[in-house]
Amino acid sequence: MPHTRATHCPLCGSNLKPTDWEGRTRPKCQGCGFVYFFNPASAAAGLVLDATGGKVLLVRRRIQPFRGAWALPAGYQEIDEEPQEAVRREVSEETGLEVEVQRLLDVAWVGDDPRKPANVIIYLCTVVGGQLRAASDVSEVAWFSLTDLPEDMGFDNRDLITRFLDRE
Repeated sequence: MPHTRATHCPLCGSNLKPTDWEGRTRPKCQGCGFVYFFNPASAAAGLVLDATGGKVLLVRRRIQPFRGAWALPAGYQEIDEEPQEAVRREVSEETGLEVEVQRLLDVAWVGDDPRKPANVIIYLCTVVGGQLRAASDVSEVAWFSLTDLPEDMGFDNRDLITRFLDRE
């Protein structure tokens, strides 16, 4: 999916013009020659398992994109934040739970977000505290069996969970 929203150079303000650069069409500044690369965002997601390891924590999104769909607790990494901090923050903001990161599961390119693609860093997490509640940008929080996930899932999350199950 091409993302070509930039129209002016972030360095000098001149117009950007589509130019063939390294085999792709990229916006190039007509003033200073700066080439604009559209890069994916960085996000962190928590695959939070219950104490038995048989259920995964999912959130129902309150906002677009994928409003009403189920997803792993996740969000964009802040500019001054380590990925593990980002996943702990996002899980806490969305579910009220405090988690401990057990290990890195995967880094996946997720391209079904209409805002921009993202490299999502997925961590296996366990609950260490907090009170389960829907908060922030979610309307509902629930535990689902890993073998009976809801049909309406967003952000390629079904594929992310399936990849985890295939490896375990």
